[in-house]
Amino acid sequence: MKELSSNYFDLATCFMSLPDIKLYEDAISEVARVLKKDGSFIFSIPHPCFECGIVEDGEFISGWIYEEGTENTAEEKALRIKVKKYFGTVEYEVAWTMKRLIKPFKTTSFHRTLTDYFQPLYESGLLVSRLVEPRPMSRAVSKHPSLKKVLKIPQSIIIEAIKRSARQYGER
Repeated sequence: MKELSSNYFDLATCFMSLPDIKLYEDAISEVARVLKKDGSFIFSIPHPCFECGIVEDGEFISGWIYEEGTENTAEEKALRIKVKKYFGTVEYEVAWTMKRLIKPFKTTSFHRTLTDYFQPLYESGLLVSRLVEPRPMSRAVSKHPSLKKVLKIPQSIIIEAIKRSARQYGER
């Protein structure tokens, strides 16, 4: 397999896949290697502070808390997220069972903290220049009411990091 040239790309993107990469620090380091100076690495991840459905040792470590005793839909009953554990890495299985799939399958993912993602960026000379917590548009919520609860708490983060020289970034 041929290695990509260093300092070659102006832009690298990664959409919702860093949490699925076991050696994510190596992936970030490789992105930094192939980016040109002032090149951008833009990636999205599930918001680590508010991830739901993560199970460790058979127990949910976070999930939605719902209002009881009302006739509202589940999306309207969604009050808040309860987080039992944020710090530390948790490896968990994700079952993909959507109707549109020919055959359901499972993958492995990792809950990590914001620090877990920001530290390898820093160590690789990538400076975070922008962070966005996107919200669904009202048109999307009208079409897909299950998005209502995402109006309360961010589901994901989009991060842009710029490759800087050691001199610009601060000698390490």
